[in-house]
Amino acid sequence: MKRKPWIIGIVAIIALLATYAGLRMVGKPPALKDGDLIFQTSGSHQSAAILAATGSAFTHMGILERDDGQWYVVEAGGTVTRTPLGAWTRRGKGGRYAVYRRDLTPAQTRTLLKAAHRLDGRPYDIFFSFNNRAIYCSELPYLAFGKAGITIGQVQKVRDLHADNGLAKSLIEKRWRRHDDCKGLDFDACYARILDQDLVTPVSIANDRQFRQIFSNYPL
Repeated sequence: MKRKPWIIGIVAIIALLATYAGLRMVGKPPALKDGDLIFQTSGSHQSAAILAATGSAFTHMGILERDDGQWYVVEAGGTVTRTPLGAWTRRGKGGRYAVYRRDLTPAQTRTLLKAAHRLDGRPYDIFFSFNNRAIYCSELPYLAFGKAGITIGQVQKVRDLHADNGLAKSLIEKRWRRHDDCKGLDFDACYARILDQDLVTPVSIANDRQFRQIFSNYPL
């Protein structure tokens, strides 16, 4: 499949920044709070496609939680699980990450973390859909905060993103036959259905004005 040169160029530039981002620390890491959101550029094989579709280096995210004096990231990765913060940040490109905060009451914090853990063990959603048992990274905080009565991010259609770029469409072409909503369809019909699907992206949550960035070691 032929890819548009400008898309490849953008992806290459952001990937280069991602490589060297960890070399620069912007201030001292903050005092964290339960319920803070943390973002990174994932090292997964699908990260470049997400980056190209959303135009953001934030391709993975999770919820921060302190337990027995240690910090963890509650995330939807292979499954919904809890990962030690140090291991989580090292896993991202260049070791860089950004932390965003919304002021929460203790009751809201307890509710959203409890809601997130109710999803423990759920498989990762490779189709980024709200309509199945599987969970993708930004869906987890969206659902968890929702249980605390807080709507975060922006629900968009896949077609509202740059989903027609070569990287994203190639990823869909590899997976579409396993999509529950595409049984009995050919690729074109399935692709049209996927483009009409709702999702919430990490960057839409980061851009939500409810949140403020309290730390980033990204270069820009």
